[in-house]
Amino acid sequence: MVESNIYMKINMLGNIYIKDIIVYYDKPLVFSCVNDFQQHFIAMCNELDYIEQWIFLPISEALLIRGLRGNISAYNLFKYPEGEFLWKIYIDSNNYRTGKAIQIKPESLCDEDLPDKDIVYDIYEENEFSIKNSDRKNTLNDSILERREIFDISLEPNESHVHEIDALVLGRVLESTQNIINLIAHKKGINAKVPNSIKEKNKLNVTGNYAASFGIRLKSNLLADMLNESEIQRNLDIFMNILTAKSDMDKLTEILKGLNPAVSLYYIDLLKLLSKENIGIKTYCAFPNNKYRKNYFASEEIKLSLKKLEENIKELSNEIYLEGDIVAIDTLNRTFKFITYDEEKVNGAIGEKINVEEYVLPKKAKIKLEIISKLNDLIGKEEINYRLLELEYM
Repeated sequence: MVESNIYMKINMLGNIYIKDIIVYYDKPLVFSCVNDFQQHFIAMCNELDYIEQWIFLPISEALLIRGLRGNISAYNLFKYPEGEFLWKIYIDSNNYRTGKAIQIKPESLCDEDLPDKDIVYDIYEENEFSIKNSDRKNTLNDSILERREIFDISLEPNESHVHEIDALVLGRVLESTQNIINLIAHKKGINAKVPNSIKEKNKLNVTGNYAASFGIRLKSNLLADMLNESEIQRNLDIFMNILTAKSDMDKLTEILKGLNPAVSLYYIDLLKLLSKENIGIKTYCAFPNNKYRKNYFASEEIKLSLKKLEENIKELSNEIYLEGDIVAIDTLNRTFKFITYDEEKVNGAIGEKINVEEYVLPKKAKIKLEIISKLNDLIGKEEINYRLLELEYM
């Protein structure tokens, strides 16, 4: 660290260097900072007097990133810190080289000492494209005027703001995103095969980039209807729900169990890619019906979400009805083959309640199918199995 960049000197903490100014009024009053030992803090001035009083919150870099992006309220950051204590600083307002620190317990702070409960430290509201209120308004206006959905993706390699990224990685992220949207749209699908008609309705076009870490703008290929709604809008909403659920397994399970079983497979693959490349991802949606959503998924959160998904979601199942042709039944092994009217082929086990002693094949039928999606720990991939629950010849 450069000597001239020292902002404060505090016993117990050492030299303090400002990283990001959060609140400024005549001088920095709230800021993130680091010392010579690379310990991170959020500093908040509690009392402006001849002897100033400050609260220094020790914080990990991962939580600091979340805090500065407004994902956690300022109140909760100080009220429920990662460690067992905070630092209270007393320092001469005319000499920032004489600070004295004492440890305090978070429970010793009353609400008057803390930020208001609705305050968040979203420092990028003022600095980054499409997070600023003006850019948000412009993005929404573009979406409304063009009657197209706008989906912005910003990738942050190594949690930094570099403006370059591996072309193969970018291509895979965009391909995974489009595949997941398609699979969400194919709600009655039984595997990763999506009809072309659904792909056309959910196609996203790359229309440019923007000045984020590495930002790509996508727009819907088709226009919204007269009510400013569309199929892809609903599917983008569901994708955002998945992303914002992060590592909340209850929410994720509830969302995924009602979707095409291949969605979870492709989503896990996307998280694996982002985790391997240590990339954080920000997503923004603007819809013609004046709806706007945003989410930030830090690389550490992605790793945690992936870990929990692989540990907790071992099996998902849902049931659907299909119409088509029963083309084969093996009474000995109790297996069947079925082809839907969309020419999707299904092979699976026959449920115990199904009587298959008498049959003439091929024959048109309506079936109730259980789709079981399992994570194979041995190969680290997902398997999709099918079980015939009901069979009604037509």
